[in-house]
Amino acid sequence: MGNRLVGIDFGHDVVRGVEVEEPGTRKSRVLRTGSVPLPPEAVVSGEVRDPQAVASALRQLWSKSGFKAKRVVLGMGNSRVLARDLTVGVRPLARIRESLRFQVADMLPMPLENAVLDYYPVRYGADDHGVPVYHGLLIATLKDVVLTNEKAARLAGLEVVGVDVIPFALVRALADRASNDTWAFVDVGATTTSISIATAGVPEFVRIVPSGGEDVTRSLMELGQLPREQAEQIKRSVGLISEGVDPKYRPVVELMVTRSSELMTSIRDTLAYFSDTRQRRVAHVLLTGGGARLGGFPQMVTAWTRIPATLDASSAESEFTVAAALTTGVSSAKERKAGQSMPAPAAPAADPAPADAPPPTGSPGGAPLSKAQAKAQAKARAKAQAAFAAAERGRAKANGAESKKASIWTRPIGGKR
Repeated sequence: MGNRLVGIDFGHDVVRGVEVEEPGTRKSRVLRTGSVPLPPEAVVSGEVRDPQAVASALRQLWSKSGFKAKRVVLGMGNSRVLARDLTVGVRPLARIRESLRFQVADMLPMPLENAVLDYYPVRYGADDHGVPVYHGLLIATLKDVVLTNEKAARLAGLEVVGVDVIPFALVRALADRASNDTWAFVDVGATTTSISIATAGVPEFVRIVPSGGEDVTRSLMELGQLPREQAEQIKRSVGLISEGVDPKYRPVVELMVTRSSELMTSIRDTLAYFSDTRQRRVAHVLLTGGGARLGGFPQMVTAWTRIPATLDASSAESEFTVAAALTTGVSSAKERKAGQSMPAPAAPAADPAPADAPPPTGSPGGAPLSKAQAKAQAKARAKAQAAFAAAERGRAKANGAESKKASIWTRPIGGKR
């Protein structure tokens, strides 16, 4: 079963799994999918609170769904996962990651001794003095959360081979790398919404909002003193569009629209912030997650952001999109033996300064570089590329060292589609 893998998505009240053969390759195919309910409060906002109860649910999931593989990748995508812009000097990735703790203490609202850190280089550039740098994303989450989620899987007799950031996994699985357009991938869960923005399949910005479809459900429960099942049924049958709705349900629609406005504001402001800071507009919004399938949700996103928004139609079983995406960052055993790191980097990350790209130009005053400066930067760029390639070849070894400190943190750098 070495060439099979199961992606595990911890939802609000359900755990989902997808078993994939030859994961992370063009030959990958879904073998089985399944889901089982979770006890109340066993998982809160993607965090395992009761490892024993979750382990029991995972054993039930394997039995019910007929999963054969024991190797799993766990998803992390709640508000405890932070992404921050970070520019660092060009050097091997292993050295960058080793030095993160000395650079980011003031950037994180969590103690460094309880943080798992990673760095995702997005593009190559130069600072005000012409020194080569990487512009990228700092990724951080709480070590305790990672270890507790991993513990539940181990109690169920599973081997955790990766813990991946859900926004990056969705970009890997859904982005069109042949297009140079900038897309926003918005995954609306029960209590958390992740917003990732990528160009040509390379993530550039991530924000996780502590809001989702459960907010609307709770509002309906409070308004009509309804049990959860009835409130959820009304929410799904009525939706966010009042046209053609029975007049007696219009107050319900108005409540749902009002309650959804907070999330809409977060989505709109996030996309506007990206456009303002990157000087580039998002061309399209792709929606995933159960909360996005509420009737009228895509239309509401389009109206608020003035950007076309559509539901992901790439999978017939949309509830398993996240679980399937998690497997895309881990290559098959055959590929790993051939020397491929886990997961495989996206082309822009593996080579931020491609061979045919000109070196960064411009001096602190905005004047063109002299021939000597240009030659020095070209030499520095070539050296940086060699260092980057060497770092990628040794990244599997670095992953192993990091896992001894806290879990098996899968590097959030895109893999093959």
